[in-house]
Amino acid sequence: MPADNAPSAPRVLDVGALPTLEEYGYTGGRQSFHTFCERVFAPGGPRFLRSADGALAVFRHADIRALGAAPDMSTLAPAVLFPGLLDGPTPATDRPGFAVADLLKNQLFTTNAPLNPALRKVLLNQIGPKQVAAQADRTRAIVADLLGALPQGVPVDFVRQVAEPLIGRFWGGLLDMPDDEAEAAAVEARQMSPMLSLRPDPKAGADIDAAARAYRALVQGAADRALAKGGCPFVAGVARDLSAIDIGDDLGHVGFVPKSAGAFLSGNLFDGFHTAVLGVANTLYALLRRPEVLEEVRRFPEKAAAAVAECLRLEPPVIQLSRLTTAEIVYDDVVIPKGVLVTIMWGVGNHDPSAFPDPGTFDLDRPQQGATMFGGGAHICPGRFVALLAARSMVEVLAASEFNVAPASDENYWLSGSAMSQLVHLPVFLEKTALGAAS
Repeated sequence: MPADNAPSAPRVLDVGALPTLEEYGYTGGRQSFHTFCERVFAPGGPRFLRSADGALAVFRHADIRALGAAPDMSTLAPAVLFPGLLDGPTPATDRPGFAVADLLKNQLFTTNAPLNPALRKVLLNQIGPKQVAAQADRTRAIVADLLGALPQGVPVDFVRQVAEPLIGRFWGGLLDMPDDEAEAAAVEARQMSPMLSLRPDPKAGADIDAAARAYRALVQGAADRALAKGGCPFVAGVARDLSAIDIGDDLGHVGFVPKSAGAFLSGNLFDGFHTAVLGVANTLYALLRRPEVLEEVRRFPEKAAAAVAECLRLEPPVIQLSRLTTAEIVYDDVVIPKGVLVTIMWGVGNHDPSAFPDPGTFDLDRPQQGATMFGGGAHICPGRFVALLAARSMVEVLAASEFNVAPASDENYWLSGSAMSQLVHLPVFLEKTALGAAS
């Protein structure tokens, strides 16, 4: 018999016996997200939960960090994410959902090793930290131009009149894309957002497909034109690095190798358009609720990056993403069987008091160690540098005393039932200060 003090063997986790996310108030979207965080981190809260579709839900900071980095925790490959839609040598392109599936099969988020690190390198060679930092002056200029063109003293929608065109123009500048086309691509990316609903509406499928086709035509068309014309290092670099990849397609696990730079960019920049817009809008939303923070950044401009990090910790764009165990995982005191669908709640981990003391408090001096607003592990978001730059540029322009910004409505315009924390509208008043008017 084992000694009384011998460690107990890990127990197989019975996912079906766990309480549900709904029992703790989570139904998707920002509003239920904050309710959930309050309940699940109350004393005596659960370690694990399950989703409505039976997935294991992981939300505590230490658990999502460890399991998110586990080698046997894979992302959902195209054939798993879109079952049946991509089957056969000539899929039926008119099938509902095909346009979205055919676009997103080009994403590195639907790939696993060895393809994922190879495609990630293709993207990071162009939008790694150094390359993105070189775009700082241009990004601030875009923000200033957009803010300066808005009417003063009347409500404006920050999401659609600043955040979307800012991100559109950022990517458009790299793709040699006219501003009107780039801004239209950001709008189409927003029109695709219902596909991220936790309770998809079949009636919305045709509209989502139409938006996917329109978005892809704009972005892939611009990339194809830029490559044919020459003189566009962003697209040329992607094409060069992509052509060096010699890995076979495996839609069931490894993933799909995009067949052109345009296909690769249109697939991967969907998140570059969509999630980055959310990052900019959510940052301003957090600041509007705490005007004293922007005043402190005005006094100490070097704190702009810390302000953005804390805004996005509190109001993260991404709440949850799905993973799949490809082998049995022994973790801590539990065994997670092979083939288990796992909902990793990256946004929730940033509210775990064991990692972030007094998590509801905005702390400009918080060290931000281990923040998970952009995921983690091998599948961490490669576009995080762009999202952070765009949000920081917005804060820096506002903090330069050229503009005052105030909420124009007390209503909440958050998209409900979504895997994302997404503002549909953010009405604000903008006005130039005397200093800004004099300049």
